Amino acid sequence: MSSRAFGLGLTWLRANRGSVPVCCFGAIAGVTAYVLLNDQWIAYRRQQHIDRRKKEQKTLSPEATDVTSSGQFRFASLNIGGRFVNPFETWRDKTLWDFVKWLVTRTSGNGLPKDPEEIEKALPLARPHFALLNALSRTTDSNIVTTVDDEQLSDNRDYVDYPNVDSLDRSRTITATWLGQSTCFVQIEGLNILTDPIFKRRTVFSWLGPERLRPAPCQLEDLPHPDIVLVSHNHFDHLDSDVVRKLGNTVTWYVPLGLRNWFARHGVYKVKELDWWQEVNHQLDDDRKFRIISTPTQHWSGRNGLDSNSSLWSSFLVKGIHSSVFHCGDTGYCPAFEDVGKRYGPVSLAILPIGSYEPRWYMCHQHVNPDDAVRIHKDLRAANSIGVHWGTFMMSDEHYLAPPRDLAAACSKYNLDDGAFVAPQIGKTRLYFPTID
Repeated sequence: MSSRAFGLGLTWLRANRGSVPVCCFGAIAGVTAYVLLNDQWIAYRRQQHIDRRKKEQKTLSPEATDVTSSGQFRFASLNIGGRFVNPFETWRDKTLWDFVKWLVTRTSGNGLPKDPEEIEKALPLARPHFALLNALSRTTDSNIVTTVDDEQLSDNRDYVDYPNVDSLDRSRTITATWLGQSTCFVQIEGLNILTDPIFKRRTVFSWLGPERLRPAPCQLEDLPHPDIVLVSHNHFDHLDSDVVRKLGNTVTWYVPLGLRNWFARHGVYKVKELDWWQEVNHQLDDDRKFRIISTPTQHWSGRNGLDSNSSLWSSFLVKGIHSSVFHCGDTGYCPAFEDVGKRYGPVSLAILPIGSYEPRWYMCHQHVNPDDAVRIHKDLRAANSIGVHWGTFMMSDEHYLAPPRDLAAACSKYNLDDGAFVAPQIGKTRLYFPTID
């Protein structure tokens, strides 16, 4: 039957060759019109929801205007016609014309030197403090960590001023090791956290996508095994399918709404989808329990042209007994961060993006610049922050060394204490001792 249908189709094409271009043109025009009209309908409905929420916000009684009730409602996730949209007035959807204009007018090179040795000198790699990471991740009967004799790095120049690992209190220590882009290995009160993992040389495949300026400072297998992985959204530079296959169901994956099915197709089922403001408890052992909270960001999702915004995007807050860590992922600046800070702050350590922000007219809605990142730091009432999402894959127009320079200027502008918000060295393990209970 199928062969007969195919033969009839060929016969029709031979008899109507002149109609084929017209049919193709009509099909393309029809699809384009449908996409444009659908986008316009979604934009119209989105604005309707924003206006309705603003109107209902004004009618709340003074007793109901605290962050717990009004903030959550004001910035609840929004899905229209099967697609998630940003419920913020600070967001603007990009048009095809915007993208073409950016491609035509964008600068090239980002100041990257042709000599690889110059890049190596400008972006030196550090070796993570494996002795410290392994010691803090060990399960012991006490909060005092034990020494890993075969991996002591006291003679490593990167860590000569660090305290001895056997003197640290696990319950009062945070480590943060930036591995490139938004990938960090973080430890908080004995919990091992991996964020937005990518270790490969290019973002998409070994032959496709932007290439790393510097290699990853270590591989996944070199690190202590993560307990949980936080995935802010499904863009290729934030979610590496190779890492998903390697870790599989040996960890718990915390992801935004709509991503569970993607993991299931990769054979991974130990996945917890969270909506904005949703909280769950993660039990590490009989004594240690952590709150995992999904919080709003202003961004978008998609791994191909067919799945745009079919899943949500979010930031995550991990709260222990004495400390908390905030993983932002990608975002443009929006007022939701002030609500997060009022509701869950102060934050012990925030991991905030500071790169991929030029030109501002095109990037400002989806990527913060260092000035915006410092505003988020202040909104969260963060004690410390580290700047990530720079110096790894060049996907925008700023100079490749501009993010740390602009961050220093922003910290000075907002009178931050020295060291409160830093652009870390790739691979360097940083120590924090939270004082907030």
